[in-house]
Amino acid sequence: MTETPKGELHAAFIAQLIELREAAGQPSYSRMNVLSRAAGCPKELPASTLSDILNGKRERLPDWGLVASFVMVCHRHAQQTGLPVDALGTVAQWQARWRAARNEQPPATGTHDLYRTPADEAERRTSRTIAYLVRRAAEGDSEPAYRLAIIHTLKGEAAEARYWAHIAVRRHHPGAEAFARHRLPIELAADLAYGYGLRYEPDPRKHHIAKIYYKLAAEHRHPLAAERLRALRTVPFGKLLPAVAEHPDPA
Repeated sequence: MTETPKGELHAAFIAQLIELREAAGQPSYSRMNVLSRAAGCPKELPASTLSDILNGKRERLPDWGLVASFVMVCHRHAQQTGLPVDALGTVAQWQARWRAARNEQPPATGTHDLYRTPADEAERRTSRTIAYLVRRAAEGDSEPAYRLAIIHTLKGEAAEARYWAHIAVRRHHPGAEAFARHRLPIELAADLAYGYGLRYEPDPRKHHIAKIYYKLAAEHRHPLAAERLRALRTVPFGKLLPAVAEHPDPA
């Protein structure tokens, strides 16, 4: 059965919780349970409940009390272990994300071109790509961490970009140190996003991913990315224009 858009948004929110826990130092379920018993947490976090939520065994979004406790516990664990907390997000920010996931309505049915649909649909698809990369990064791979640093840089999310760049450097991604030290990281990120678009574009099944990277680069005035984005928009009505590979492959 095809997952509904609301289910996809639910999955993206759970992926964000998984990312939060990793950013806080991957506390064990038992440790999170202990920390949730401290004053200020609205709900205790049983290990079994945490396992069910993070492994996708619950059909419904966790209630706000559980999410608030989850966020508070992750902050406490990060502070206790000396990890930075600025990239973890505040309780208020997480409440806004939770409300958006809870209240999101399924879009109208039909086939849509990514950038001829409302902005919220484009953002949902970008969010799903980010959620996928977070799941991959949680497995220890450096490449998704590097891509997350690029995406968050282009989205103007500096704290998240610094966090993922740090993870990519720690995992010895070949381009991560240069990216982290670059004088103009947004320009470099736009070039790299354009390169990822070129990588995905030859496969028609992955045009939606190419569009995501092209759009991120085009929003920062990358002319070649804007050209490719326009070309992909014409695919249903005419022949696809050849890509101009003037920038190096980001691999």
